[in-house]
Amino acid sequence: MNYKAAGGIALRHHEDGGAGILTRRVALLVIALCVVAWAPANADTDRAEPSSADHAMKMAVQTTGPAALEQHMPAPELGQQMLELQIRHNRLWWAGQAGNWNLAYYMVSELGEALRGIEATNGDAPELQPQKLSERMPAIMNPAIRTVQQALEQHDKIAFGRAFDKLSAACTTCHTEAGFVFLHLQRPKTPLLDNLRYAPLKGK
Repeated sequence: MNYKAAGGIALRHHEDGGAGILTRRVALLVIALCVVAWAPANADTDRAEPSSADHAMKMAVQTTGPAALEQHMPAPELGQQMLELQIRHNRLWWAGQAGNWNLAYYMVSELGEALRGIEATNGDAPELQPQKLSERMPAIMNPAIRTVQQALEQHDKIAFGRAFDKLSAACTTCHTEAGFVFLHLQRPKTPLLDNLRYAPLKGK
């Protein structure tokens, strides 16, 4: 798949909430099916009284399905979600510097997908109250992400550098609005992880 094909996927994920959210819901469906299947199979062998929480979860799954189970699951920790963004931000830079346009486009797509996941699961995070994170984050980040995508589509390393700086500034703006003025994003000095090849393969 070339970067243009990847771009189509990126924009679709960017609009519909991301494959990460879909994966979460698929996982919930699997859990729900396991819970429903487990209950009758163990009716005669396990006589221990279930906890009230377990009972409530089983009843929710059996009566209203995985959607009810999802409501019982706690939201991911926001700091962990931000760490994923930082990894994507770092890898995006090194892929672009190496002229690996397919990899760079993939990384900015994954970054956008991670943002959609944050908006869906922590959209009411207290850090931005009374403003809603689910509204402010896309307003700040979407234009910056699109600028990076356009630079990558042009295979323009200079334009990519400028776009990356705008993306970093957008991240810093989000942090500042949340009161974390000390979280200032910049161009990476070294690869965060060195187990990924950044140089493009010949002919790819």
